[in-house]
Amino acid sequence: MTDRDFELTRRKALAGLATVGAAGAGAGLGTSALFNDTESFLNNSVQAGTLDLVVDYYTSTDQGSFGTSSQSGEVNGDGATVYDYTVSDVKPGDSGTLAFCPKIVTNRGWLWVGSAGVTDYENGQTEPEGGVDATPGGSMNGTNDGADAGDLSCAMDVTVSYAESASLDGDQVECSNTRELNNPADYTLADLSKDLETGFPLDGDEPGNDDGTVTPYPGSSGADDQQGPCLCIEWEVPTDVGNEIQSDAIEFGFQFVAEQARNNPDPANPFVDAIVTSGSIQDAIDAASAGDVIMVKPGTYAEQVTVDVPDLLLFSRDPAATTITDQVVVSADGATLCGFTVSPPAPTSNGTGEALRISDSPDGVSIYNNIVEDIDGSNLPTWEGMDAIVAFGGSASDPIENLTIANNTARRIQGRNTQGGAAGISIQGNVDGATVKNNTVTEIGQETTSWAFGTVIRGTGNHSVLPRNVDIVDNDISSVLANPGTSPLGVGFGVEADGTNYLVRDNTIDDVNIGAEVKEAATELTFVDNSLSNIDTSVSGLELYFGEKDGDAVSPVASIIADNTFDQAVGSGGGDYSYDQTIQPAP
Repeated sequence: MTDRDFELTRRKALAGLATVGAAGAGAGLGTSALFNDTESFLNNSVQAGTLDLVVDYYTSTDQGSFGTSSQSGEVNGDGATVYDYTVSDVKPGDSGTLAFCPKIVTNRGWLWVGSAGVTDYENGQTEPEGGVDATPGGSMNGTNDGADAGDLSCAMDVTVSYAESASLDGDQVECSNTRELNNPADYTLADLSKDLETGFPLDGDEPGNDDGTVTPYPGSSGADDQQGPCLCIEWEVPTDVGNEIQSDAIEFGFQFVAEQARNNPDPANPFVDAIVTSGSIQDAIDAASAGDVIMVKPGTYAEQVTVDVPDLLLFSRDPAATTITDQVVVSADGATLCGFTVSPPAPTSNGTGEALRISDSPDGVSIYNNIVEDIDGSNLPTWEGMDAIVAFGGSASDPIENLTIANNTARRIQGRNTQGGAAGISIQGNVDGATVKNNTVTEIGQETTSWAFGTVIRGTGNHSVLPRNVDIVDNDISSVLANPGTSPLGVGFGVEADGTNYLVRDNTIDDVNIGAEVKEAATELTFVDNSLSNIDTSVSGLELYFGEKDGDAVSPVASIIADNTFDQAVGSGGGDYSYDQTIQPAP
């Protein structure tokens, strides 16, 4: 034992390792042995036991009139066994299945499945894709290009199940006697890959024993003897997915790791480098190396946390039970923060008024599956704002790039009474390439602040470089309400920066003072397939769904009315409440 408040795991020294690659990422598989020596004395001998991991795979694709295909095989033993799962010309409506049947030969063993993540390639943009995707990258040059700018993995819905067995029936993978895991609604390949980066223990008693515990995989007598369950992953690109996936491609892989069960009742997660069970999260970060994975156990951690180690993955399994009661700052390239509640004390300055901050210029950051809640900004200086999640590009010369803010909840953010404001998610300053997707933003302003935003794109007083290439997609924004006694408004979505290439698509905006406010860059805004409803009239005295103020004219207003959904008939107007033009209920 050491005097650290965190535990270092044996991830980098594990012997039992097997790897299976899929979807364009080939990988090899190595035989593992718990012991590799034979010792003898006098005329007797002691032979060490073995543990050999074998994985059968079955894959299929169904691309309608384009055809079907399937493959199967075994990954086992001697070095470079490579399998590529490649699907080309994917279109909405296509589907497929991957099934993996692990076998641990001779002895029982603990078994995990993990992933090194998914890479989304943009591969340039066709003209239709450019109209609905604000984050370009790469070129259509015949090879995968534009890493981390694509959208395909977020468009592929997946269902993960245990199965008693798997086989091929023609070009169709058959998974028998299945039990679905706890697949959230709208679970995507991007979500699955992110979850598997931290390793998932497979239960050897499935699919028939869903008791919430994990037991070792039973030993098999040989490579053809399936004893434990198979893992089945079914994928589909829904037919309502649009042009944003044109030319996109993905690469992803799976890794299976086995470790002996005998004399090992509490195995270490082989995908984790350190575990924080109490004490300081920051101490574990300070001791980490680039690329490490740190697991934080449930508890309350009263400390400011700065994630400043490149490619670090800091996560907990249960965000509702793992709380950081101070500010969190993510400042390192490639860092991921996943699975925490962030609820700092009442801030007293602009710097502490940002609960979860990405700054000043990290690239490839992911903020995923966190809860930011219950923040009272009443102690802030006059006219300062309170942000739940903010990407603050504070450097004029070095932007934040390829940022993802997904599957988070921001709620109950109050701000500073009538001399201040509040925002749920803010993209601010020198940010080039940000995706804000599948977040829930609610109870912002709480009818207390002078202004409030659910999501907002804006500049900074530090310099003149503005956000560009920003996607605000599939978010649920509700109850964004300013103080009824003030003239500014509670805005579901706002643009206050004259930047370039903004996309707002498939969002639900409900119970706000104004659905969308566009002060700048109106001609750079694509606003499509959003639902706006239940506009509150307590501030402005009129139901104003979309207001364009001080910017270039939205062109054309008719397309915004046609391409979005309103809860009552609307028409275009002008001059109301100092807006150049508006969309409001039809007379």
